Amino acid sequence: MQASPTKRARADADKHQRRQDILRAASQAFADQPFAAVTMADVAQRAGLAKGTVYLYYTTKEALFLHLVTEALDAWFAEVAEALTRERAQLGPEALAELLVRTLAAREELTRLLSILHPVLEQNIADELALGFKQRLREQTAAAGEHIERRFLDFAPGDGVRFLLRLHAVTIGLHAMARPSPSVARILARPELAALRVDFAAELQAVVAALLRGWRSPAT
Repeated sequence: MQASPTKRARADADKHQRRQDILRAASQAFADQPFAAVTMADVAQRAGLAKGTVYLYYTTKEALFLHLVTEALDAWFAEVAEALTRERAQLGPEALAELLVRTLAAREELTRLLSILHPVLEQNIADELALGFKQRLREQTAAAGEHIERRFLDFAPGDGVRFLLRLHAVTIGLHAMARPSPSVARILARPELAALRVDFAAELQAVVAALLRGWRSPAT
């Protein structure tokens, strides 16, 4: 006997809520410790679920955190799109760089996730999951790229995506440099090594503004 529409809807709502509970628990665990220290058992405990239940929704820790990446990017791109929509005038390089870096640097979870995306999160996943994640990422960057192109005159169609990929690469590199290990951080506190310290937000904004000022579309 098939379940009634009401029961199916309730079951779907329960599954959605359980998935959100798992994602929230993973986010909390990640805020407290590095990715390597997070365990599925810890996530399950924080979510109030059995570990086996968590595995029914996410077969690996990497798959779980890829979902976190997607949601974090959704939230950031939505914030950027809303801000760009409020802007009625075209933005110059400095103004656009300030908007993007201010909103990105404020999202500590997202910048941490991006720093481990390629070397860690994309390693232990099935081809089907990798394809789905990349397709979603393409959709996200294409939509955000179009918003940026409408506010930055130096961009030709398609430049928004190319720019976002470069922003992604610079973000990863500077994030790693700005967050050294505790031992290296102690060494960098020495006055003679001050030039090697990296302020993530300040350096990212400087690099992004320079990239925008010197932008050249492949067609030009």
